[in-house]
Order: sequence, then structure tokens, then C-alpha cells
Amino acid sequence: MKDWLSSISSHKRGIWRYESMLPHIRPDKQITMGEGGTALVRSQHIAKELGLSSIYFKLESGNPTGSYKDRISAMGVSWALEQGKNGCIGTSSGNAGASAAAYAARAGLPYHLFVLEDIVEAKLMQAVIHEAEIIRIKGFGESAEIGEQVFAFIEQEAAKRNLEVMITAYQFNAVAMEAVKTIAFELAEDFTATGEPMPDAVFVPVGGGGLYTGIWNGFFELMEKGFIGRMPRMAAVQSDGCSNIVRAWQQGSASPLPGDSTCRISGLQVPNPPDGKEVLRALHAGDGFGIEVKDDEVWMWQEKLATQEGILCEPAAAVSLAGLHQALKEKRLQPGSSAVCILTGAGYKDNDRLRAICRSKPEIPMCEISELSGLA
Repeated sequence: MKDWLSSISSHKRGIWRYESMLPHIRPDKQITMGEGGTALVRSQHIAKELGLSSIYFKLESGNPTGSYKDRISAMGVSWALEQGKNGCIGTSSGNAGASAAAYAARAGLPYHLFVLEDIVEAKLMQAVIHEAEIIRIKGFGESAEIGEQVFAFIEQEAAKRNLEVMITAYQFNAVAMEAVKTIAFELAEDFTATGEPMPDAVFVPVGGGGLYTGIWNGFFELMEKGFIGRMPRMAAVQSDGCSNIVRAWQQGSASPLPGDSTCRISGLQVPNPPDGKEVLRALHAGDGFGIEVKDDEVWMWQEKLATQEGILCEPAAAVSLAGLHQALKEKRLQPGSSAVCILTGAGYKDNDRLRAICRSKPEIPMCEISELSGLA
């Protein structure tokens, strides 16, 4: 481990600390807002409730625009500058668009964004404020066929207009996605610093599959180079309303199964996951596993994270904890094990969900100032 730690840039922060293990981009083309270096927080209550030795939460909400997508945007927009691209073009269910819009604005590049018909408004507003050129697409996020058509159109436009494709998938931008490996690098560095062994399992929300693939690649690279002794088991967690990858794994298939999405969790509505084959390759190659969870379970664990751990994350992030709970029920994870849940984004990104939670709470009373003394 000493050789690896000595290769980290001590004078840089975030993902660029690991530039020796990432695609080469000249320092003057590296766009950054301090992305990466997010907190790893140990569970105070939920681990005990579930009978685990420890649960750690990787808080990707600490990134500049509130999600792990900032790692990808930093690398992707920097790569666009490195190549002399005229701008960026991509799709988003929310977080990727908000993130790429911010980084493109910082780089002075135009950004053309195609979004889901029912995109969460708070995420859309972030992209609007950064002045991305945005178009909603009817049926995008529900119909696999429409999704394929959107992807094909973007690739054609990118080639025609010299634009960088900012779809957060290895299939479309492998260079940008290399930044996701830094999540694995940070986890390895954190556990090394504390002297604790690597966790038994890491639970990852899966929509398009790029996040899972990137973290798996990061751990595999560290193990291959002898920097860590073993890889943790990696669980791919999907909503049962859009579980094309997990169902394929259950059936031994090398490709995601067909079918449209009925998922209600923003960020996981990807019925044609671009990196689905890569996730399945990783699952079949190691001792990882797939888990399906119900949307209602996800919302329940989102609320428990807030009330028991003080962590307000978006529903797509709570999918990882819902998956951990389901893995215990299915006996894929044993009591006393240790685990990490990747919490992908901030709770403020889904105002509709926040309002739904608040409606279930007691009404806030209104008092006259003269009545306050009686409350002490």
C-alpha cells in the first residue's frame, strides 16, 4: 500500500489527487470545483438495528452540485477541453445534467441536454440556472426504444458538430467514467488510514450501470497491482420497477433483459442501461450479487437515514441501504458483517419527496410570543 499512497498528488484535492491512475489531461485543462474527497461516515444506529458490525455511508452529496456525477463531469469536461471540442451534449434523468451544466459553464463550453419527460424539477432547475440548452423528450425514461433513439441521435450530433458526449456510461464516454474509480480509491485509502480491513460488501445503486462498473474497476485495479489484498463483494441494487440487470443476473444472462420501466425513483429509470453488460460481466466474474428492492422500501430507508443517522439523501441514494436490508433477508450477507453504502446524491435534489415526508410529520404549531414562556 505504501507505493500506491506515495503516488497520490499531495498538492491536489479530490479526484485529481489520483491523476497518475487516471487518463492524462494537462494541468491547464483540468476543470475542478473540489469534487471528490467525500466523507465516509460510520452508522450510529442502523448497523446495530440490522445486526452488522459496521455500516459506513459514502456521502457523495458532498460534491459541488450534490452528487457523484461531479467526478464524471470534471473528467469529461476536462477531456473535452483537452481534445478541443466545441461543446458538450448528453442526456440526464437529473443529476448528470445538473452536474455537466455546472462544469461546462465553468469551462466556458455550451452544453446541449436532453432530459426525461418527468425529470425532477429541482435537478432540472440546476441545469437551467447554469444555462444549458435543454429539451424534454416524451417517453424518455420509460420506453427502452425511445431511449435507444435518443442515444443514437446524440452520438450523431456529437460527431457532426465536434461535441463531447456527456452520457455517464462507459459505452459513450469511457474516459469521463474513469473518474468513478476514485470512489474505490478513496474507500481503500480511508480504510487503510483507520487500520480497518476492507468491508465485506459495498452496496451500489444501479441505473445505467456506470457507477457500479467504475467502482468495481477501481477495486480490481488496486487488487491487481497488489495495493489491496481482496475486493469487497459488490452488490448491484435496482428498483424492482426497473431491474433489467438484476433479473438478467438471476437468469445467468450476459445482457440486460428487455422491458420498460415502472420505477418511481429518479435516477434509476433506465430501462436500456448502457453499461448493463459491464455490470453483468463483473457480477459473473466475481462473488458480487444483484438485489431488487421495492420503491416503498427505498422511501422508508431514506426517512430512517434522516431520523436515525442525520443523513438526508435522495431516494436513489437510499436504494443502497434498502439493498443491504434485502441482502440480509435473502441471507446474501451474514449478521456481523461490515458494509459500505454508496449514497449517491443529496436530499435537497428531490423537493416532491421532501414534501411527502414532511406531510407525514406533526403539523408545526404557531404561537404568540407571549405564549413561549409556557413552553419552557
